[in-house]
Amino acid sequence: MGKHLGVAYNLRLPPELKDKIAESAKELNRSMNADIVARLEQTFSDPIINDPKSIIDRFDKVISIIEQQEQTIKNQDQTITALKNMLNELSVSTTQAVELLKKKAP
Repeated sequence: MGKHLGVAYNLRLPPELKDKIAESAKELNRSMNADIVARLEQTFSDPIINDPKSIIDRFDKVISIIEQQEQTIKNQDQTITALKNMLNELSVSTTQAVELLKKKAP
């Protein structure tokens, strides 16, 4: 982008937006005009803005990942429940074995 764009355009902004642009331009060490132009160029080069289907595809992928994670959590929950049941059964068996050994001990 050159210094002389060749086209002038008067733009009316709400005061709050002008203040935001001024702050952004100051932080980025550029003029308000350069900040506005950079922001506009970015919106035109952003594939999400220019291709709404790409954002839908991304959401579909995210939804698919979330569904897979939900299934994984359900499977892990079932495994944890099964392990708890096994531990409870083992505890009961151990208690019974200890009681039998106590009865047989002199």
